[in-house]
Amino acid sequence: VACGSDDAHTFTLKIRPDAYTHGTDKTAHFQWFHFRASGVRGKKCTFVLENAGDASYPEGWEDYKTVASYDRLDWFRIASTEYKDGKLSWTLEPERDSVWFSYFAPYSWERHERLVAELSGPGQLGTHTSIGETLEGRPLDLLTFGDGPLTIWATARQHPGESMAEWCAEGLGRFLNSVDDPLARELRRVATVRLVPNMNPDGAVAGYLRVNAAGANLNREWASGVYEGYDAPSLERSPEVFYTLAAMDQLGMDAHVDIHGDEAIAANFFAGTEGIPSWDESLAAQLKALSDAFLRRSPDFQVGLGYDVEPPGEGNMAVGSNAVAERYNALSVTLEMPFKDTLTPAEAADPVRGWSPGRAKAFGA
Repeated sequence: VACGSDDAHTFTLKIRPDAYTHGTDKTAHFQWFHFRASGVRGKKCTFVLENAGDASYPEGWEDYKTVASYDRLDWFRIASTEYKDGKLSWTLEPERDSVWFSYFAPYSWERHERLVAELSGPGQLGTHTSIGETLEGRPLDLLTFGDGPLTIWATARQHPGESMAEWCAEGLGRFLNSVDDPLARELRRVATVRLVPNMNPDGAVAGYLRVNAAGANLNREWASGVYEGYDAPSLERSPEVFYTLAAMDQLGMDAHVDIHGDEAIAANFFAGTEGIPSWDESLAAQLKALSDAFLRRSPDFQVGLGYDVEPPGEGNMAVGSNAVAERYNALSVTLEMPFKDTLTPAEAADPVRGWSPGRAKAFGA
């Protein structure tokens, strides 16, 4: 949007929907937004997203604060953000000619390409392979660190609008690439860690919230038999999942973390796989050990808030973590981060930036 010469300006906008999701979700998701306002220095501007109440997760707007940036590097929260009568609005008098607004700080495809090149370049500890292509021909990149006997996978950004997932994956990759960090050295010794930092390149480039170029919600594409008449994954609809599962089959899979973002819950937490048919005491003990390790590692992690635990045998087996845990009889968890801030624990909150790229990267490390 571009600002005129009047003293007061109100811009009414609509978030455009994703490609329609057939078979599983049967809806056109939307919630992600990212745009620039130009010619706005010193002018009081109000922006109104008039269809916010019809978004995929309207509860995500409660207590949410829009992020903004003048340089696309430092992103801050707009305190005036308000959700009322189905509309999300905020008012700002920009300090510069142009300002960018977004649902969360974007993670661009160019940054992804630079990260892959950097961590697998000369003198670095990572190796890079492409395990397949997306529907639009983009590579599905895999970074590998270490050569230990355990094979640990981390996948991120199945839902492209959850850009904090790739910020977190970057932090994990940089940690694994560290020569000096003793924990990174020990992890590389005991495990081979395989990182897919962006599971959904096409959706990320398109600015979608939940889906790939075909409208598939990738985190409902990991197994058949869940949705009537719907087989998954497939090369025609969800090659990203198809190729990732093929690589896991080929390279081995002993543990898995799938990195996501949650619109409503203001906390970092694990969603376990208690609802899979083969859930047992061993997997429960592994989940507790992993949770305890995260609690020791980061004050930004907690175990009080999260999703309801699914009853045994009632989990959605098309969800990535459930499908992987059942397929390999191994620990698999979904790691959720907030679009808002970490209000539990309260002392971890940042009223200026909320949950941010820097904090997500540090959390991943």
